[in-house]
Amino acid sequence: MLDTYGLSQLPHKVKDLPVLPQAVLEVLQVLRNDNLSAEHCIQLIEKDPALAARTLRLANSAFYGAPGRVARIADAVSMLGLRTVSGVLAAAALTQAFPASACAGFDFAAYWRHGLAVAMSARSLASHCGLDPEQAFLAGLMHDIGQLVLAAHFPAAGNAVQALMTSTDVPRVRAEQTLLGQDHCQVGALLAVHWRFPAPIVEAIAQHHAPPPAAASAPAALDLTGLVHACDAVAHALDLAGLAEEAVPEIDLSVWTRLRLDEARAMRLFASVEGGVRDMCAALSL
Repeated sequence: MLDTYGLSQLPHKVKDLPVLPQAVLEVLQVLRNDNLSAEHCIQLIEKDPALAARTLRLANSAFYGAPGRVARIADAVSMLGLRTVSGVLAAAALTQAFPASACAGFDFAAYWRHGLAVAMSARSLASHCGLDPEQAFLAGLMHDIGQLVLAAHFPAAGNAVQALMTSTDVPRVRAEQTLLGQDHCQVGALLAVHWRFPAPIVEAIAQHHAPPPAAASAPAALDLTGLVHACDAVAHALDLAGLAEEAVPEIDLSVWTRLRLDEARAMRLFASVEGGVRDMCAALSL
């Protein structure tokens, strides 16, 4: 395939992106090692005014039930937990690495509303699936990060994909593969490796539209990739992004079966996610 849109430069573009702030990297370590010092992470957050402000805004949001009562980073981390903070700080870093001004024609707000909806759905359902809720939150939040890379650094490619989606009504992944020879899942995985995300999160980003078959050793279990795949469909069904072309992607029926989401649990999930996305967007100024 001809490199019409310059995507051969993708690996170089990703390598040229700044690494995540040290505070974010330290907190992300919690997803690999629960024995890290919360005190050290708190000190790093306190040294970064932007990250500190976002952490406090989240802790004081209505979603967490403590509006106006949390004034110290230590109290915020104690209430939210380092794993939740890791997701928030990663989101904050992403808004700095990919500001709306760098993504002309890309609906930045819609992107974040959808990402937060997937993140909150994944966190809500993770324990039900025997998975870590905060790792699930971060994987859900980052699952479409490749779309931001394409919008910011390959706008012609992004515009062509959008045009093909509009004119032929094909899903985004298929349009990307047709025009670019790769999709935002692969692009996002490159960035996740560059930013040193844990391996299960890299895999979830890379495969969230095509989860691998269940392991023979645990056929009923749902892994992180399958959870994000299912929650992506849930978030699209809720239509929180507010996009005119919103469509629920194809979902692997074996994944949906393993999710075991009955009607009562689904209704509770939908209500929680809708309220949570509203409060999180306010807390993160998205």
